[in-house]
Amino acid sequence: MKGDMKTKRLKYLALLGLGLAAGASIRLIYLQGFRHSAYEEASIEQAQEQITIDLPRAALVDRNGGVIAASIRSPSIYTFNPQKIQDPAGLARAVALISGESADDILDRLRGRKRFTWLARKLPYDRYEEAQAICSRFPGCELMEEWGRAYPGTTLAANLVGCVGTDGGLSGLESDWNKELQGGTREYMVMRDAVSTTLIPLEIVPAVDPRPPATRLTIDEAIQFYAEQVLDETVNEVRARTGVAIVLDPRSGDILAMAVRPTFDPNRPGRFPVSDWRNHAVLDAYEPGSTFKLVTLAAALDSGRFKPWDTVAVGNGTLTIGPKTIHDDEHPFKAIYTLEEVLAHSSNVGAAKIGMALGPDVMYHYIKLFGFGEPTALHMKGESGGLVRPPSQWSMLSLPSLSFGQEITVTPIQLALAYAAVASGGYRVTPKIYYGGGTPPPERILSAATCQELDAMLRKVVAEGTGKAAAIPGITAAGKTGTAQKIGHKSEDGRKLFIAYFAGYAPAESPEVVTLVMVDEPLGKIYGGAVAAPAWAKITAFALKRLATQRAPASMEIASKEAGR
Repeated sequence: MKGDMKTKRLKYLALLGLGLAAGASIRLIYLQGFRHSAYEEASIEQAQEQITIDLPRAALVDRNGGVIAASIRSPSIYTFNPQKIQDPAGLARAVALISGESADDILDRLRGRKRFTWLARKLPYDRYEEAQAICSRFPGCELMEEWGRAYPGTTLAANLVGCVGTDGGLSGLESDWNKELQGGTREYMVMRDAVSTTLIPLEIVPAVDPRPPATRLTIDEAIQFYAEQVLDETVNEVRARTGVAIVLDPRSGDILAMAVRPTFDPNRPGRFPVSDWRNHAVLDAYEPGSTFKLVTLAAALDSGRFKPWDTVAVGNGTLTIGPKTIHDDEHPFKAIYTLEEVLAHSSNVGAAKIGMALGPDVMYHYIKLFGFGEPTALHMKGESGGLVRPPSQWSMLSLPSLSFGQEITVTPIQLALAYAAVASGGYRVTPKIYYGGGTPPPERILSAATCQELDAMLRKVVAEGTGKAAAIPGITAAGKTGTAQKIGHKSEDGRKLFIAYFAGYAPAESPEVVTLVMVDEPLGKIYGGAVAAPAWAKITAFALKRLATQRAPASMEIASKEAGR
């Protein structure tokens, strides 16, 4: 009896198990066959994605602490389900208007993914309301705050400082120092349900990320701003192709200003051609023209081959060597010049004869001694060393041509440093853009006597020669004009093209600043004395006044203490 009951129970349990299994199978078939799309949609609504977010970059400040580049919260637009966007083409166009990216590229991302998709990242901070409006217009779009970059001065020092993209620095110091400026990254799990989206850090971290310390530049914000303003006026007046203005301290090597035109707004770099991002002061090399006569005269005096009062026959201002005839821009006022007059009146014939008398080995030695042919100690990515060929590659025309700045190319920063060597009393000046960084021990490259002789000559260029427009009332200035013809280049209407220069320092008796102004392809006025010298005087005068103002509080404090004794 008991055995029969046990058997019946086992049968009931077996039937119950079969029933449950059949029910589960039917339910599974129903879910997979008839409810698949509904549950797939629900799973997407409760999706998750792992993303990487940048932490704040180090701020860039000028020598006085003024902010040039800062990290701020910036809007980013994304969607968790591109397939649900009802008007993807319209969304792509709307995002393109505020991001600067191609609408086609945005649309490709929308069509190519089924889950989390970035539409625009790290938009300018002043685009926040527009980004919000886009998310309201297009259901399925959401807004997230990321650490982006802001440049309060817009174009201020833009070609030097550069800009950043979503993956770090794109140009300038932002690219050169990308590793040092980066604040690191953090991994987040993005969790989304039907109500909201949440970012969950994948590590236990403090609520507030510590910002990296600011990186201090040698740039003086006020001098930089004024140099850019004057350069703008000059470039626009003569409709030039590019322009550069550099101001540096010959005692420390600190670069106080590095202005470049054309320029761009690093808050919106995509709105400008990449060529406008370029820092022509360090990345590009040009023929220096007559500014290079400084090197020829330095070699002549420092080698002991010539004295300032030695003479050179310039005749009627022409010199024929083989198939080439060298001309002076101005007819000589007499047939024989002293070395001082060769420089003051910028005689190509006189410089060529001095160079030929020195010989190729001496000339090449001093060219290299000044640092031409090698990038500077700034170590910027892509920095040009210029073109300096060894004497073994020179033709019969090379030595006389080099002597007045042809058959060689130099960067504007190299040329400024050449004048800084004289302003410093004969020492190689190591340029600095990072404030407070160490510098190598001073290296003498010219004798003190040579620099004194060159200084007297450079003063006469401004007082009596081609650089009269560089004169600053109440201040003794020293410098040199230059006008280099761009061989093989002509304007659209067939005119020859030139580069106008003025390089020098002030006050001559105790130099505080070296300034260089270069204007590439001016139209109308072409000579360095007419184009670059007036701009040089304005920038140099402002820089000296600015530096004097910064010293004033300390001087007043000392005077006050003396009066109280």
